[in-house]
Amino acid sequence: MLPRDQHVHTQWSADAPTGSMRDACVRAIELGLPGVTFTDHADLTTLVVSDETAAYIQAIGGTVTDGIFRPPPLEIAGYLDCVERCRSEFGASLQIRAGVELGDPHLHPRAAAELAGRGFELIVGSVHSLRRADGFADAADRYADLPDAEVVREYLAEVTAMVQTSDSFAVLAHINYAARYWPGRQGPYRSADFEDEYRVALRALAGSGRALEINTSGWLPLDASLLSWWRAVGGQAVSFGSDAHDPVSIGREFASAAALAQAAGFGPGSDGSGMWLRC
Repeated sequence: MLPRDQHVHTQWSADAPTGSMRDACVRAIELGLPGVTFTDHADLTTLVVSDETAAYIQAIGGTVTDGIFRPPPLEIAGYLDCVERCRSEFGASLQIRAGVELGDPHLHPRAAAELAGRGFELIVGSVHSLRRADGFADAADRYADLPDAEVVREYLAEVTAMVQTSDSFAVLAHINYAARYWPGRQGPYRSADFEDEYRVALRALAGSGRALEINTSGWLPLDASLLSWWRAVGGQAVSFGSDAHDPVSIGREFASAAALAQAAGFGPGSDGSGMWLRC
């Protein structure tokens, strides 16, 4: 049994220029997924970006001014209307939910609380931004300031802070986001080198009663150790997310991710949430 894909981006995310909500539904049905939750970006943090990041943003149609990127707001009304149109067309074959990926909610508590009250069925919380002297940087750009290992530790500390200070989300997305961009200047990335820091963040998440996402984005191999630590600190639920930014990537590696979750002691829940629960 494949799980529901609960982290999917479409044309409503600024960084998904080839995204299509309708095509994502078609792809999910082709794969036999039971459902899909759309989680387009609601990013709130203004970033100081590197030339490389600026070039990427501009290549996908974004705007960078004097090295500053201000994420465009999610067009909520149009987005939710698009979800309803997909439900009308595909609802008989696919469970479709409207969610959002809320970026750095702990840094913007008022705006995050307002977004959380807009009727989304799932809110995925994520850390993308790290503090620097002149503002905030995406974790990918923070490697220009610090040794590799310090960036990962700083990122996991920020994840812990988000979990402890924001209640605007139900699932923690891509806990290893910073590791995606590991430059390798200190050798290959190994989660085991940061076990203590991961466990601190996971323990805080488990204590809050929220779920951990198994992110299958393909940036990194699926990591059984993270699930082992999650269970060890009392984690009760996992969610599956492809983090797809195009229809082709929906549900990628879900069979492997489901097997990994089962091996770690999690199985399909019966509450309709799409979460897999501790057995």
